[in-house]
Amino acid sequence: MSKKGQDKKELIYKNAKALLYEVGYTNTTIKKIAEISEVPISLVHYYFKKKDAIVMQVYYDFVNNIDFLVYRKKPEILTNSILTHAVTSRIYYDIILNDSKNKRVYYEVLQNNSNYGILNKYASKTYHQYIKENHVIISDELFEAYLYMNFGARREFFIKYFEGEITLSIQEMVSAINGLIPRLLKLDQHYVDSLMLDSISIFDAMDHREVKFLV
Repeated sequence: MSKKGQDKKELIYKNAKALLYEVGYTNTTIKKIAEISEVPISLVHYYFKKKDAIVMQVYYDFVNNIDFLVYRKKPEILTNSILTHAVTSRIYYDIILNDSKNKRVYYEVLQNNSNYGILNKYASKTYHQYIKENHVIISDELFEAYLYMNFGARREFFIKYFEGEITLSIQEMVSAINGLIPRLLKLDQHYVDSLMLDSISIFDAMDHREVKFLV
């Protein structure tokens, strides 16, 4: 891609994120993105086939920026994937759920789609690391089943959370959610609980203000 083309794609992407933040997922359309970017609709489709391709890129960039932050600031925890994932999850949900506009986008995406389609590759890689580090023997079929269970449970959990039926704090939710797969893998419960507690201390000591979900 030429520099001009890359610059145009980045402009469209930046404007799409700003629009998502201001009006939400539901009210963001390819037409509106094209209008504020002052480009033809066809050009938006050229770089991003549909709106959800933009959303996938937003999530991909977000989780990778969090991972890079942890890599720079706490490299010593990277040998433990469960602990690292718990820390990154605390940052992820803190950024999303403590900003009403981020929260709206997350909820509207969740209502329209399972996050499985957005984050399944990232999750699969992370959970395979759990298995490798903890010497778990599991079939590919059961592993895939656990992935679906995990995403399905998260989706239902957060829908109830947004509807006000669950009143756990954000960090209590992360401890519960991130404990699911380790427990399905039959890892020691006390060990998992201790990692969740350690991850809170690490999260509390880490400045993550440089990482943005949308703007």
